[in-house]
Amino acid sequence: MSAWHVRQQGSPAAVSVPDAGAVAEGLRDGNWLPTDEVRGPGDAAWQPIESHPTFAAVAEEVAPPSRATASDDHLDMNPLIDVCLVLLIFFILTITYASLERAIDVPPVEQDKKGPAPQVQLKDIRDRVFIVRATMDGEKPVVKIEKKDVPVDQIFNEMKQVIASTGRKEMVLDVDKDVPWGVLTAILDAAKGNGVFQITRNNRK
Repeated sequence: MSAWHVRQQGSPAAVSVPDAGAVAEGLRDGNWLPTDEVRGPGDAAWQPIESHPTFAAVAEEVAPPSRATASDDHLDMNPLIDVCLVLLIFFILTITYASLERAIDVPPVEQDKKGPAPQVQLKDIRDRVFIVRATMDGEKPVVKIEKKDVPVDQIFNEMKQVIASTGRKEMVLDVDKDVPWGVLTAILDAAKGNGVFQITRNNRK
């Protein structure tokens, strides 16, 4: 009867081998795994082959290599992603601010000059200007171009007709302080689109 026995870990079935050399040879050939169990003469219990002092060196030779550590040339993309997000936010804010900078070209009111501003009489410039008035009728804004009521969405077309029929490209703008900003914007946009080169504000007392 053989003095050495080998079995799979936890298996009740064992294989007899003639000597320790046969166990070592089977381990090198791949017939046994280092985790399989062996019991030799004088052994009171089964032991894993890799733990048995007779085969520890052989088991270390055939043990699979440990997983290689992560390569040092791995590129960490997190900083690059952070930079891209910062640039994206910067561009969004820049574009938003640039859109807010758009303004309508309105002649500036010079308030720093000492003394009252020179008064322009309408009768002196009546032959070269047309008059646009915007007032409030309760909650409704009323726009008149040369005393004609004009809906807000028709300001551009009516102004175009007045300019074409009279040849006047200067405008006197009379706007009540309660008129919504959107109505004033529509008047100024229509004037700009129709090539009005001079806008005179009629400041009410």
